[in-house]
Amino acid sequence: MSQKAPPPSKPEAEILFQKYFKSVGPRTYAAQVKKAGNGNHFVVLTEGKRDEKTDEVRKTRVFVFSEDFAEFFKMLHEVAVFVREHPVPEDVKRKREKFWSKQNGQKPARSEPTPRNPDAPLTSRTATARKAT
Repeated sequence: MSQKAPPPSKPEAEILFQKYFKSVGPRTYAAQVKKAGNGNHFVVLTEGKRDEKTDEVRKTRVFVFSEDFAEFFKMLHEVAVFVREHPVPEDVKRKREKFWSKQNGQKPARSEPTPRNPDAPLTSRTATARKAT
């Protein structure tokens, strides 16, 4: 009886763009725009988190294909607007900063509200900043 040959592996999708950042905690977030073998573009959003016991990085990924870009980015924009208009309360923000400072062995930074331009793009830093009045 002969063994079946494994199916040929697909070529790795070409990375057209990528951006990532390390959070204050144990997570890293990444976004990539890739080009599939058929020419279609897709976005891969990844959260990586290192398991403290095994030192293994566990990744959670979301794939968004080009036919869904318009609705997906419209939804993401609406989420960004909501976050901008409903920031994390200052007392909660201070508690989280204190927690992560202790976790990272640092002295907590003073939390001052940061005025921001409401027309500026939403970033991880501005996501929790107080909306300028």
